[in-house]
Amino acid sequence: MFRSEALARLTDEDLRRVAALDIGLVCDLRAADERQRAESRWPAGRAARTLYSARADALAAVRISGWRERIADPAFDAEAARQWILGAYAAMPRLFAEVLAELFAALEGPASPVTLVHCTAGKDRTGFVCAILLFALGVSRDDVFENYLLTRARCPPAELVRGLLGDELEGLPPRALDALLVMADVREEYLMAALDCIGRDFGGIDAYFRVACGLTAAGHAGLRMRLLA
Repeated sequence: MFRSEALARLTDEDLRRVAALDIGLVCDLRAADERQRAESRWPAGRAARTLYSARADALAAVRISGWRERIADPAFDAEAARQWILGAYAAMPRLFAEVLAELFAALEGPASPVTLVHCTAGKDRTGFVCAILLFALGVSRDDVFENYLLTRARCPPAELVRGLLGDELEGLPPRALDALLVMADVREEYLMAALDCIGRDFGGIDAYFRVACGLTAAGHAGLRMRLLA
């Protein structure tokens, strides 16, 4: 199981490395317009089934186009950005239940493929889905959060903002820059917003697996057997 940012900027050397991983399933959590603007590169001759989220376009708060639109609002500051991101995470359990069900179904069998999960930056949508996968495998809460927060260490918010927006940052007011840094961050409270939603709406993570994601007891056991072997 691998996770990453978008695949549009893979170099030829990157493609050789990806080919060596023998990935058979890709879970692309981007919306359709994101996929069109930044088409994935993939090793020639390597076939991989791809899962898409039919509801990814509902999460403007984790999309660069949404960021551009909101920072143009003079009233959109760091706290407004924080609240927007928290709301997006709270929506993720329902928005991604369908694609999680497909992902679980693909992984629970004995022939489950090597899998890559990604979005654009690889931090919010990918972070949530990978956290849910880790919970399904019985990983401790502390370790799930530690894994989720690794994104900040690997790609600090300021670096991510520069990489995604580049020259667009020139001339932006401090208010907009502060908001961008909040949206580019990963914070414990962000993932907690999703988990609080799961607890409130489904009664806990196990019920979420069963009710929202269609993961049966047998499927859950198969998932753990396959990915923890």
